[in-house]
Amino acid sequence: MKKFVLPLLFFLLLVASIMPVYASITINALVSDTFHVSFNFSNLNSTMYDEIVGHPEIFNITSIPRTIVRNLEKQNLRKVSWTQVPAANFFNNSEKSIHMEFYLGGEDILSFTLNRTALTRTYTAKTDWIKFSINLTNTFTLNFTKYFVKPISKLQGTDNTFYYNSTAIAAPFNSLCYFILPTQAMNTKIIGDTLTFEMPTIIEDKLIDSPIFILGAIILTNIVAIIYRKVRK
Repeated sequence: MKKFVLPLLFFLLLVASIMPVYASITINALVSDTFHVSFNFSNLNSTMYDEIVGHPEIFNITSIPRTIVRNLEKQNLRKVSWTQVPAANFFNNSEKSIHMEFYLGGEDILSFTLNRTALTRTYTAKTDWIKFSINLTNTFTLNFTKYFVKPISKLQGTDNTFYYNSTAIAAPFNSLCYFILPTQAMNTKIIGDTLTFEMPTIIEDKLIDSPIFILGAIILTNIVAIIYRKVRK
């Protein structure tokens, strides 16, 4: 038995030395009218963390959303936008961690149609924007295309949450990625990397169909026209 144990231990040590785990990454993408996306890098290897902090021209708070948008543009998906959420704790030196948040949207990746009869919105959310590659340092590239290779239809999940888990594969980063739908989401369907789900209409949808809203718009238009004529005189 001993003659099998020692070679096995040596092999495991060899694998660990060749493929070290630098950190853990947790990605949360809350799906609504936009994707509210957060990236949390924790337990970063000290050497890598110092190199990232020391070279903001390679990796900074806008690097990930800009990379995602550029990647989508290469696929001719240009109706995409993003907005940064300010982060006072982007770099946390004491914990060797990185945190960033941003909103990602645009009809090429997230859209909805309105059903006025059923009073529902049907959302179509594409999730394959998460499959991108980015340089963290001069020598290290973070490749989510490799980590999240499966389509979302093959993922683990519940009725409202679907997630990738790359901790089961040998990778320099243990990565988790959650796509989280609103609690009111219903009739969820998944085809490939696309989620569709329904939500109740919101008050703005109802106002658009309201005769009072239409009448108010007509009255406001007339008031503006009258004021404009008086100013011209």
